[in-house]
Amino acid sequence: MNSRQEAILEAIVREYVTTGVPVGSLFITDKYSFPFSPATVRAEMSELERLGYLASPHTSAGRIPTERGYRYFVDMIESEKKLLYRRSQAAKKRIGSFEDNFGRRLDSASQVLSEITQNMGFAGTIDEIYSHGLGNLFSYPELLLPDRALKTAELIDNLSYFLRELPADFETRAYIGSEVPIGKTAGCSVVVTRFISPDGRRGYLGVVGPTRMSYEENLSALKEIKNIMETKNDKKR
Repeated sequence: MNSRQEAILEAIVREYVTTGVPVGSLFITDKYSFPFSPATVRAEMSELERLGYLASPHTSAGRIPTERGYRYFVDMIESEKKLLYRRSQAAKKRIGSFEDNFGRRLDSASQVLSEITQNMGFAGTIDEIYSHGLGNLFSYPELLLPDRALKTAELIDNLSYFLRELPADFETRAYIGSEVPIGKTAGCSVVVTRFISPDGRRGYLGVVGPTRMSYEENLSALKEIKNIMETKNDKKR
């Protein structure tokens, strides 16, 4: 099964588990913002049905998962959990190796964020920000349009100002498209959180990406790295 078929199967399983109603191609294309047309989704759903992962309860209805579809979904989730665990352990080792150097920890955290999210990751304080993944950011065609590229650069150049303007009581927040106070027409979104290191220093972690970014995955990555930044690294003596 290819990645597109996996994404479609996952969406159908999740929707059917929640609603108990057969799922149509137009519905999941709109709800999950798939970067392909309803016709393409329909074709993939037909193929998934042919392979035995989906079934059609009525001629004109949407599809529902079969037992084989549920099994594939469960196995996929278990595989992802193992991958996340390995990723988390690797991130802890990389960031934790700089426990005695706050700047290096921030730089490492921003690099790990960029690698996990395939967007631009940043970490720092209001006065000093480290970032990685600019190439990731400009790999999205919509951000290469001249007017958007300029606005995206404006946002990146003013991240310190962006952090200063955050609400005093925020924990984690997503700024979507025009909600971003700088470069409103860039077509970018920013997800950001703050942390307090074991020695009491305050900092910020964030991801900049296109408006069509995977918010669920990026927020999960921020939570993961925030936990690492707030946990003391227990070195073996």
